[in-house]
Amino acid sequence: MDRPKMSAAAASFLPDDALVEILSWLPAKSLCQFKCVSKAWRDLIADRLHCKKLPEGLAGFFLNDGDEMPGGGGGGGVGKDRVVGHLVNTLGRFMPLASVSFLGKQKGIKEFSLLHSCNGLLLLGHRRHRDIYDSLGYIVCNPATEQWVVVPNSGWKPFSLSGVEVIEDLDSYNEPRSRFAYLIFDPAVSSHFRLVEFWMWTDNVQFVEELHTYSSVTEVWTRCSRTEVWGLDKDVVISFFAGSALVNRMLHFSVTGVGTGQKLIFAIDGQGRECRFISGPEKRADVAFVGQSQGRLHYMTQHRDSTSEMTKLSIWVLQDYDAEEWVLKHSVTFLQLFGRMNCDVEFDYKVVAIHPDRNLIFFVQRWDLKLKSYDMDSKEVCTLRILGFGPQNIVPYVPYFAESSTLAKMHWNNCAL
Repeated sequence: MDRPKMSAAAASFLPDDALVEILSWLPAKSLCQFKCVSKAWRDLIADRLHCKKLPEGLAGFFLNDGDEMPGGGGGGGVGKDRVVGHLVNTLGRFMPLASVSFLGKQKGIKEFSLLHSCNGLLLLGHRRHRDIYDSLGYIVCNPATEQWVVVPNSGWKPFSLSGVEVIEDLDSYNEPRSRFAYLIFDPAVSSHFRLVEFWMWTDNVQFVEELHTYSSVTEVWTRCSRTEVWGLDKDVVISFFAGSALVNRMLHFSVTGVGTGQKLIFAIDGQGRECRFISGPEKRADVAFVGQSQGRLHYMTQHRDSTSEMTKLSIWVLQDYDAEEWVLKHSVTFLQLFGRMNCDVEFDYKVVAIHPDRNLIFFVQRWDLKLKSYDMDSKEVCTLRILGFGPQNIVPYVPYFAESSTLAKMHWNNCAL
């Protein structure tokens, strides 16, 4: 008997609880492979009761359809005509694994939009039937368990609804015009979550003037000024549309130095107290995406040829976080990715995610709205699905099946918006 068969035979004598405990120490990629060992293993790994202990890989993407709500993100209804929060798996099929449709059954919710996801939880912007737009708040929910909690508005209100009838001098106007919100949740550290909300004062260039943070422990928002946030005297612009990554308990974004054009990574913790700048792998390359895979920070850049056309995408990995040591992981031409010699992330495509456990990139072709994947190992490009709307409202989803007292303790009753 060969070694794999001997191992499988030995494991068959273990009780289910012991086998689940052993499997819980494996990475999600290996666990997925072990579903093929036998029907018994497949059913054991797929059992919802055991899913609370076993690591989960990327199940797919939540997609948001509908019109856009003020302040970022995409709007959507929860009535009979529109459904928000379709889940499309990585093979391109709609799945009943998880849904946010249960929120549509809650009294008073008028509309909500998908904003961000983190380790199984979703962050949604929402308003209730009796609300006006300047009281937009948030919902944090777990689609796998259908638990949810309301987070009050931080005090932000849209530029168009600020109460100013006519603004003659936009430069002197002192109200924020947009915001970007992010969720931080690490079940290995705590059952609690944090929100980080950036306030911008300009439309075209995203200068951050304030940062607001929320803790599910204290249930209050805390405001940080620009000086407190940055910690260093740097004039930088955050590339919010190039993704973000939670690594070492800090959120990471791509930033560009004003005047210098230098590419950096800006990292900030969930309290807005600690921050760090990391030098990018290339000083002047155009950034396409920042993400996390296999526990490390990844950075994607697009490159120009001699005619200044974009022809290639490079994927970098931060091999040594403390020493800021970047390694070129992979390069691929746009001809191979899209069938076109030249492409630009601003107009032609959008990277939406990198697989948390595999060397796999997901992106959307803007001209035909195809959700596609690229495998860096096999160099294979696959079309997963044709979308019915733009690529801006797609968030990756990794299921988390454990019940949470944090999400269960508060809904509408004790949350004043």
